[in-house]
Amino acid sequence: MLSVPLENELETELRTLAIQMGKPLAECLREAVSEYIEDRHDTLAGMAALERNETSITLDELESRFALDH
Repeated sequence: MLSVPLENELETELRTLAIQMGKPLAECLREAVSEYIEDRHDTLAGMAALERNETSITLDELESRFALDH
């Protein structure tokens, strides 16, 4: 188990959000950390692809190719 000190303002915002969502504080923290880790993995994968000079397209191009709506 980890113990992470938070600034008072951040802790207050997190507690308020948990109440508004009707979720336990620990669940909100787990979701936030999980999303952060996923985002960092995506960022690192994108940076690695750029370093390998892989072809990339924008989100608009992807949606256009596959007729996706968002």
